[in-house]
Amino acid sequence: MTPFNAILVATDFSIDGNNAVRRAALLAHQHGAGLHILHVLKEPACRPLREWFTPLADIDLKAALARAALRRVAVEIAGAYDVTATVEVKVGDPLQALVQAAAHVDLVVLGRRGHGRLGTLRVGRTVERMLRVGRQPVLVVRKPADARYRKALLALDFTPGSDAAAQVGMAMAGGARTHVFHAADSFMESMLRRAGVERAVILDVVAREEAGTLARMRRSLARLGVDTRPLFFSVGRGPADIATLQLARTLGPDLIIAGKNGQSTLGAFLLGSVSGKVLAESACDMLIVPPPRATPKAAFLLNRRAPHGKASAGTHWMQDLPGILPRLPY
Repeated sequence: MTPFNAILVATDFSIDGNNAVRRAALLAHQHGAGLHILHVLKEPACRPLREWFTPLADIDLKAALARAALRRVAVEIAGAYDVTATVEVKVGDPLQALVQAAAHVDLVVLGRRGHGRLGTLRVGRTVERMLRVGRQPVLVVRKPADARYRKALLALDFTPGSDAAAQVGMAMAGGARTHVFHAADSFMESMLRRAGVERAVILDVVAREEAGTLARMRRSLARLGVDTRPLFFSVGRGPADIATLQLARTLGPDLIIAGKNGQSTLGAFLLGSVSGKVLAESACDMLIVPPPRATPKAAFLLNRRAPHGKASAGTHWMQDLPGILPRLPY
């Protein structure tokens, strides 16, 4: 399974931010990982006006106060979780600071904030932007971190992003009771019903399809080195986001594990057709894992375009972890 050697957590000292810090500290303790706590002060948009109307030392004073608060948090973390954390205060754009700080870590932990109209939950703006452009796995924390994860829901769709999510998610879930789920397309069943096929025949087709999908799920995880014996498997029907949320409400997991579609918008997690609705409406923490930068086929196409057989520069965090993916020449 994938180890976590370095964890970054960002906090704004809100309740959600504090929950994220405690969850990150608990994970750092579990995995023996280093922990870095970041707070970003957003600089006023019009700096000349700030310098004219307010003292120049205002932002420095706020940074000093934030740094002192982070040190107190680090002391609390050391006593509660036996983890020595480093702290940092940055001034600037929160997303840019977060992306820069996350460049050399294995996991980013953020608190989920924000409410939409009519009181419905939505994802905080910085979290949404980080999920869209980040290249590291992101754990979005909603619940207090009172213990290790006890129940996890892993959604599979047999894509590279789904495989990456399975590997990282199983490492995070640890000994949690894990349920593996796939939302199957009901197109064939609908076609048979429209064609007037007998109900018994339709049920037989559906049962065979589900049995084949369950076997494929087990093979997929076994190929990744996951012990499938303690896991629970099921296949759902209908839109993937709705099916996933319904199962989550039934099982009551404290962690949902999903893949993300590269540089896509927030709503394009690789769970069949699961959208950001799962993150926005679920009542638990959610781990979102980006896929490898390129599949072997995509890397081959890139190499064909590169002059003199030279591959494109850049590596992905997954390539630095042994036993996960072959090192691709891009």
